[in-house]
Amino acid sequence: MVGCGSIGQTTLALLRRHVALGPDKLVVLSADEDGRGVAQEHGASFVHSHLKPRNYRRNLARHVHAGDLLLNLSVDVSSLDLVRFAASSGALYVDTSIEPWPGVFDNPMLDLRQRTNFLIRHRALQLASELGRDSPTAVVDHGANPGLVSHFVKRALLDLHRTLRSESARPVSREDWATLARDLGIRLIQVSERDTQASDRPKRPGEFVNTWSIDGFLDESMQPSELSLGTAEKRKPIGALFHRRDSGTIFLNRPGAGTYARSWTPSAGGFQGLLMSHDEVFSIGDQLSLRSGGKLTYRPTVMYVYHPCDDAMLSVWELEGRGWQPQPQRRRLGLDVVTGMEELGVLIAGHARNAYWLGSQLSIEDARRHVPFANATSVQVAAGALAAVVWAIKNPRRGIVEADDLDFEGCLETAAPYLGRIVGEFTDWTPLQGRGELFEEELDIDQPWLLQNVRSRQWRG
Repeated sequence: MVGCGSIGQTTLALLRRHVALGPDKLVVLSADEDGRGVAQEHGASFVHSHLKPRNYRRNLARHVHAGDLLLNLSVDVSSLDLVRFAASSGALYVDTSIEPWPGVFDNPMLDLRQRTNFLIRHRALQLASELGRDSPTAVVDHGANPGLVSHFVKRALLDLHRTLRSESARPVSREDWATLARDLGIRLIQVSERDTQASDRPKRPGEFVNTWSIDGFLDESMQPSELSLGTAEKRKPIGALFHRRDSGTIFLNRPGAGTYARSWTPSAGGFQGLLMSHDEVFSIGDQLSLRSGGKLTYRPTVMYVYHPCDDAMLSVWELEGRGWQPQPQRRRLGLDVVTGMEELGVLIAGHARNAYWLGSQLSIEDARRHVPFANATSVQVAAGALAAVVWAIKNPRRGIVEADDLDFEGCLETAAPYLGRIVGEFTDWTPLQGRGELFEEELDIDQPWLLQNVRSRQWRG
């Protein structure tokens, strides 16, 4: 295992419940000492090793051999370089996000397009083609989101199929799933996340507070917003650019932490969150696209709307006010969380019943029943990583795959014990509720789930 932060430590506490490992068969490589105690407590050898472009192959070769599994839970380590190394070594590979080496996502000297997740994922798909489908399995982007949310989408589509059409036909191929989404009238899919965890120590000025990797969240915050643009949309947002004309995906000339959209979860109701860049907006969009003659004939709009815990949201606002210069102090919430939950799911909208949310409601109390020192966010992500590890071991020669390529029912079965309540709920809420006429662009009241209604705009001056 590479990396031993909040997700790595939580995964260590759960890993042996799913994988039979001898006393000397678990090695942790970490760039700092933060997780040494947890690693040793759970029977892992801990090696202080800071992987860099010039040394990662040499350091990994001491520990990774044919038949092993390389679980990458780090930040600022190139996922694609580790995938290539694992494949050449005959080892399996799993990560929870596709990461580059440092100096990409937060580098203002790079063109915006070079800082997008679309470009990094595109390189992963190119590597998948190069290595071939029979190479050692490498599951990329499989935590909670990206990861489990792709499985929530499929389960939600089946729920809607039963409710709206009363048919038992079950999709098999990618085209089957896309046809089902089209026939159900799905216009918008939001990965919808509201974190209400709160600490007994409030955020202080000059401090960035978060429930998961602060380095990872800072990178995401300063990347441009990205989303899949559906075929039902009437226009591209002002200032948005296509990654490629035929891609069906766009990026905005704004950082994700400075761009807002409206969403809904069962416990919070309607809320305004950050319109962030995540790889699942591409993979879900691709999974549910239909083409004819090389042109898109159906594709839902797919986006990620995130309201982090309140102290993290305050941290983001302070970050923007500082001109995107990170705060000098950082604090990841752990044992100091005293209340709240992580509510993560997918909002499937535009069909005959308006909108349907399906996902996980994991309270801090339920999370600590599994891992006493963790918070709800890290347990959800660890659940996704564990599901990918189990699937990879059972399917060792599948090449590079994403969540949408995996058995969604099997993955959810592995993860479900750690997700609290799995909730499916219809709602009459739309992004038009609570909106006035004080916005720069006109709302479309006849088609409430268009992007122009969902995205929050600036007030008129």
